[in-house]
Amino acid sequence: MTGPSGPAPNCAGCAFWRKLRENEGVCCRHAPEASNRPEEVAHWPQTHSRQWCGEGIAAAPLSIGSRCADCVYWRHPDGGLNPVNRGDMPMAWWAHAGICARHAPRPSSEPGPRGFWRATQGTDFCADGVERERDATSPRS
Repeated sequence: MTGPSGPAPNCAGCAFWRKLRENEGVCCRHAPEASNRPEEVAHWPQTHSRQWCGEGIAAAPLSIGSRCADCVYWRHPDGGLNPVNRGDMPMAWWAHAGICARHAPRPSSEPGPRGFWRATQGTDFCADGVERERDATSPRS
């Protein structure tokens, strides 16, 4: 992990930004929030490379944080997730998905809400992640 070197001048120079196309990418600063709807997929917000925020850190891209597969907050059951309502992803995507439990559900103005955690892939990333400890015999996935 590369140490922070001050505020990022823009999204393209930020440790939390993942480039998708020329001048476009996604901000992976925060882990997905819990939802009150089941079987939702986490989507990180898209930004332009020239945008910026007060939470950006100048460092090598994706150098701070943890991949979901390596994170203590990620739960991946054998066989992935098997949702009733696939939402916006095909079943093959769900077979490799897990849930991000980084954040607890937030209170609501409606009585009796249930909490659900959003689905992510093991290759997803965020800066709120904490890498789980591995013993010397554990392979990195």
